[in-house]
Amino acid sequence: MISKILIYVDDIEHIEDYRKVGVSTFLFALEGYCVGYKTYSLEEIEKIDVSNKYIILNRVLTSSDIDNFKKIIKDFKTIKGIVFEDIGIYQVLKDLASDLELILFQNHFATNSRSVNFWLDRVDSLFIGNELTKDELEVITNKAIKPVCLHLYGYNQVMYSRRLLLSNWSEKFDIPKKNTNVIKDKATGIKFRAIENEYGTVMYSENIFNGKDLLDLKNVKYFYVNPMLIEHNKVMYFLQTLDKTNGEDDGFLYKETIYKLKERK
Repeated sequence: MISKILIYVDDIEHIEDYRKVGVSTFLFALEGYCVGYKTYSLEEIEKIDVSNKYIILNRVLTSSDIDNFKKIIKDFKTIKGIVFEDIGIYQVLKDLASDLELILFQNHFATNSRSVNFWLDRVDSLFIGNELTKDELEVITNKAIKPVCLHLYGYNQVMYSRRLLLSNWSEKFDIPKKNTNVIKDKATGIKFRAIENEYGTVMYSENIFNGKDLLDLKNVKYFYVNPMLIEHNKVMYFLQTLDKTNGEDDGFLYKETIYKLKERK
């Protein structure tokens, strides 16, 4: 199963360690097009000597952002594919870069087989939402018309906002400004790990998600590992053992997410 892991690279120096345990597919966040990740310039990414190399663009883009992206596509030489959130990127790439693999990554949208297969008619793969049970994921993966991607390990993304939330809170409550911080909800006591840059804010879950029980599912293209904010030795332990340690949880795999909607009068 290690050969099916797609790992985000938060430190180039860690690549060799990942290779030693059998990881061969790597994801890099493209500078200027991401929130919540450490980013690299296209020049840096192109110089990295790995065979299966994807880039991620995970923020909502303006028209000028997309126009600028069109200009740099011609400079892609070693990129195998693009993991993206904004469907405007799909509209660009389906015509200008048909040789690139396209993987749609909208954190909380792909939660049923009909919407999954709608997009699989158009892209090479997509990420299934991270708030589903294992039973639900099994149903969706079995019905998917192409292999899909599943979250396997790391802090799950809870939300993304184009607002500069940490800056706003710093100004409002007169507290020191940090681009990475832990926010605690007063009502529930739940903590969120927040990362901000000039393009917005991403919040990650309180605990590390460990989805080792998903490894027996079929029709999976990649199992995604995101080491962001996690000690390297802990990530390596998981890759070497595919097991769980203290402080990690299985999210909603065995716990249904129940939404209570306000009654309409």
